[in-house]
Parts: sequence; C-alpha cells; structure tokens
Amino acid sequence: MSSVKQLFSKHWQLMVFVLGLIIVFWVIWALRSVLLPFVLGFILAYLMLPIIRWVEKHLIWAHEKPWVTQFKRIAIILVIYLLALIIIGLAIFYVITVGGKALSNLVQNAPQTIPGGLAAVTNWLKSLKILSSPSIQANIDSYTAKAGAALPNLLSNFLTHGVKIIQSSIGMILGFIIMPVFIFFILKDWDKLRDKFYAGLPAWSRIHTKSFFTILQVAVVRYLQGTVILGLIVAVLTYVLLLIFKINFALPVAVFAGLMEVVPTIGPWPGGGLAVIVTLATSPHKVIWVIIGFLLIQQLEIQLIAPKIRGSQMEIHPAFLLILTVLGAYFAGILGFIIVLPLAMVFIKTFKYLRDCVRDGTIS
Repeated sequence: MSSVKQLFSKHWQLMVFVLGLIIVFWVIWALRSVLLPFVLGFILAYLMLPIIRWVEKHLIWAHEKPWVTQFKRIAIILVIYLLALIIIGLAIFYVITVGGKALSNLVQNAPQTIPGGLAAVTNWLKSLKILSSPSIQANIDSYTAKAGAALPNLLSNFLTHGVKIIQSSIGMILGFIIMPVFIFFILKDWDKLRDKFYAGLPAWSRIHTKSFFTILQVAVVRYLQGTVILGLIVAVLTYVLLLIFKINFALPVAVFAGLMEVVPTIGPWPGGGLAVIVTLATSPHKVIWVIIGFLLIQQLEIQLIAPKIRGSQMEIHPAFLLILTVLGAYFAGILGFIIVLPLAMVFIKTFKYLRDCVRDGTIS
C-alpha cells in the first residue's frame, strides 16, 4: 500500500495528465455521433490557422488598430471559405451529376444494360479453358440468368436503403451543415479561446497540453499527406484504366476514386463500384475488363502502395499498420478505419513524450 502511495506521490502529475486525456477521448467517443462534425471542425480550424496567420503577417496595413486586425482576419477567413466552397462545390457537382446520370440511366434501363454486361462476363468465363466443362458451363448460364433477374431489384433496394440511412443520420448531417459556421467562429476568436483555455489549466500542465496539441497536429497532417498521395496515385491509375477501355466520364470517376482514399484499405471499392455502374450504363460489353482492372488496382493499393506510403508517413511498420486497420474496423467499423492510424501515431508519440518528460524530470 505504501509503495502505491509513493508511486502516486512521485508521479501524480503524470497520472492526472494521462487520466485527463483518457476522459476527454472517452467523452468524445461516447458522444461521437453528435461531436464528430465539431471535432473535425476543430481539427480543420487548427490546420487552417497557420495559413491565416501567414496571410495576416504579409497583409500589413498602416496604423493598424485592434478592430482593423479583427476585420482583416474575418476577411481572410471569408476569402478562404469562398475559394474552398467554389472548388468543393464544382468537384461535388461534377462527380454527383455524372454519377447520378449514369446510375439513373442504369436503373431505368437495367433490363437492357445489365444482361449486356452479364453476357460479356459469361462469354469471358466460357472462353477460359479451365471452365470449359459442360457442367460448369451450365452452372455459369444458370447463375447468370439468376443474377440478371435479381440485379435490377437489388439496385432499387440499394437506393431505397441509402435514402433510409441518410434519414437516420439526419443529426450528424445537420452537424456537418453547421460545421463551417463553427469553424468560422473558432478561427475568428482562436487567440481569445486559446488564452482562456490555457488560463483554466494548472500551471504545470500547460506546456504538456501544448505539446500534445503539437503531436495531434503532426499526426493529422501526416495522415492527410499520405491520403493525398494515395488519392493521386489511385486517381491516375483509374483514369488511365478507363481511358484504355474508352469509358465515358473517366475524369469524374477517377476523381471520385481518388477522394475515396480517405477511407483506408476499402477506399478503391467505392470508386470501382462507380466505374462499374458507369460502364454498365454506357459500355456494358466492357464491364468485365473494368472489373478486372479495378481488382488489380485494389490489390496493388492494399498490398503494396498503401502500407508503404501510410507506414512511412505515420512512422508505423506496414505489418503493424495492417493489423491496426483490421482492429479499427473490428471495433468501430468505417470510422475505425479512418481514425485508427492517426490515433495510433498520437498514442505512440504521446507515450514517447511522457517517457522523455519523466526521464528529464519535467513532469513528476
């Protein structure tokens, strides 16, 4: 008992700081369905702040007064918002318009387009010598007929189910809608909010809290860097694939496939799904080659490119990275896929930081 008291007496600051971090993360996780947009908004504001400060530093006005400084920051934020809104709006409009037209065309003409795509798959399977047995050919014809009859209903059910998911997630959707307003106020009053926050902390914990936010910033920035690199690689590979087979809407499909890399490991699947839909709607006889091409891209991305790039950016060995992504998916689904890598880096860096602080005597 005395040893426990001695341990607590010697390292009470460390224990309190770690306990505080655990409580904060637990509250955020417990209320993730409500707080997720605001947590993302805070992180985005934290990443945007250096840009705003750089512009403020180089945008110097003579005899600047406090109200002028505040107005200047508001003007910079609004300009950034306008530029981001234009870029994101054009990208979303382009991808959704093209994908929506292709999907609508596919659903309306499913009885004609789907059999064409299935016929191409069937003919390709029959051309393989390993599947040339009459009994195997009969099974292929049977399964093809069943799939052709079922796919139109599956597409319709998929769209209906998607609408229901959106309706059930209305709270989170509203959070994302108001997130730009939240980011605006955070950026506008960042210095005041920061000073009040640190003033409310014990003096001994302020430097460690600042260090933790630095660790968080590094982890998020590196994760985003890896995601951008992977997105560009997948987008280029997708664009080249669709150009080779002369598939319509190659550019927006490639952009969408690249954007989907925000979800580790399963990122190529949504992009591949959109490409298959577009191919079925426009060139159904080429669908088998598009499917094979995307399977190759998916395997190349998962097995080679992603572990190497993400492992290098996050300073995690590719073998452990694969284990972490599986564990993240097991415990938290798609959200776990997204956050497990930066969260692991934050945990590792925070552990090393606290260990060094204890060794140096900067934290008890």
